[in-house]
Amino acid sequence: MDIGAFHTKKPESIDIESLGEELALIGIDIEERERSGSYYQIEGEVLRALSMHPGLEILDLETALDKYGDLLREHYWKAVPVDMDKFTALAELRGSGGYFVRVKRGHKVQLPIQACLLMSMGGSLQAPHNIIIAEEDSEVSIVTGCMTMKEQVGLHAGVTEIYVGRGARVNFVMIHRWSRAMHIRPRTGVIVDEDGVFVSHYIAFTELRTLQMMPRVILGPNSRAFLSSIIVLDGGAEADVGYYLELLGNGSSGQIISRSIVKDTSRVVARARIVGRGRGTKGHIDCRGLLLSNGSRILTIPILDAPSRDIRLTHEAAVGRLEEDKILWLIARGFGREEAESLLIRGFMNVGLPELPGVLTAMIDRTLRIITKSML
Repeated sequence: MDIGAFHTKKPESIDIESLGEELALIGIDIEERERSGSYYQIEGEVLRALSMHPGLEILDLETALDKYGDLLREHYWKAVPVDMDKFTALAELRGSGGYFVRVKRGHKVQLPIQACLLMSMGGSLQAPHNIIIAEEDSEVSIVTGCMTMKEQVGLHAGVTEIYVGRGARVNFVMIHRWSRAMHIRPRTGVIVDEDGVFVSHYIAFTELRTLQMMPRVILGPNSRAFLSSIIVLDGGAEADVGYYLELLGNGSSGQIISRSIVKDTSRVVARARIVGRGRGTKGHIDCRGLLLSNGSRILTIPILDAPSRDIRLTHEAAVGRLEEDKILWLIARGFGREEAESLLIRGFMNVGLPELPGVLTAMIDRTLRIITKSML
């Protein structure tokens, strides 16, 4: 890919209010009825950064750097190295925008924050740098919805750094719905302190051109991570996605769960890697793929690395099609064929999300119902 072909552009005038139904598909509520804060960015321009909770701060990153200076720079390019690849370098040199979220020590923010990143210009580069800091014993949920509003060629290369403090918890949900000409290269790094919890759920239902991402999560002592993804692709989309989980602290544990569904000529490489370094660590990988057409393909690559002793790492992987005997079993009990296939696809996408707030669970369930209908 020639990254020189993409540039940060000033967006056209867009009426956000008119996009309510489309934004709801990616978890964004323009009325902010059950949200504790919002961030909106179109192309490289920040439109809104608002907190509605006393223990929560939401700013654009440029304002946050001016406000906190060297204090914030301790978290700047620490979880994601600026020289990791050409896309991180691109975000530093030519990117703009990005949100800063700080949850103050001891505050439990019950309603989720929403961050909306939109693109509409041909040849556009969107490369925001986002930083999330959950201080000691705090809790927060963040929904990031990303979407293309027009069928245009573009590059999204956002960087997100997440810092989970001692005893804190961050629930991070990202929903992508791009167009078939988009190239997507998000780069994410997470550092979880002692006794912290990080839950990540990524959903992509799209006809994009290419997608490549592999967030890295580093766990401290007795911390936990649950990392899941649901990738649903059609058309000629190509994706290379996964998680890298490093069990650095003693007693840390984590799971990586991925579900890939492909149709037409779309292809997915589903990666998962767990490295156990601390004593008494546990990790598990569960990768499954569902093929809905003869021209589609899924390749699973689970990797377990146990350089230290007293570690338990396990994995399971499977790729297949909808089983005809299960479809017939449901038909025999009164369901139509399409209903039977819908039930099986919906069941396949169940990853057992742990202890999420009810508003998040309902939002994810609604999105998965829409995805199921679109695949039949």
